[in-house]
Amino acid sequence: GEIGLDYYWHKEKEEHLLQQKVFRQQMDIAREKKLPFMIHSRDAAEDTLNIVREYMKDGMYGGVIHCFSYSKEIAREYLDMGLCLGIGGVVTFKKSHLPEILAGIPLEKIVLETDSPYLTPVPNRGKRNESAYVKDTLMKVSEIYGMSPEAVGDVTSENALKVFGMLK
Repeated sequence: GEIGLDYYWHKEKEEHLLQQKVFRQQMDIAREKKLPFMIHSRDAAEDTLNIVREYMKDGMYGGVIHCFSYSKEIAREYLDMGLCLGIGGVVTFKKSHLPEILAGIPLEKIVLETDSPYLTPVPNRGKRNESAYVKDTLMKVSEIYGMSPEAVGDVTSENALKVFGMLK
């Protein structure tokens, strides 16, 4: 599952501090068990980046920044730490800045994902998201990279297998 920070619903400083404490506890478990992580960050870019940076210095296993939608500078920081970016339906949205960000990121550093039931990709936006719609994200990412959907699917699937220790 995802771990991380979500400040969208709770704006209080005390709530943020509690979330940070629990996030660190979850990162401690991931480090102890040598497990990859899937980081959730909503309206908490700076705090999330600081905590992940702190743990990656201590030799964490690695993982994915789920549903990445921050700036290219933040993307670069995560990539420099050896992490992958999770790209979902947002990349297909008309006003998304992700196509420009992805243009400067190696395909070997992204994984495709859904955020079911949210962030359904175009042309199914407005419906409940489901795993089958990842093909729409794949088509957009293929367009961005100028590659066939099959090639992008192969690379991003291999990336996911590597991140989660499922590829020998």
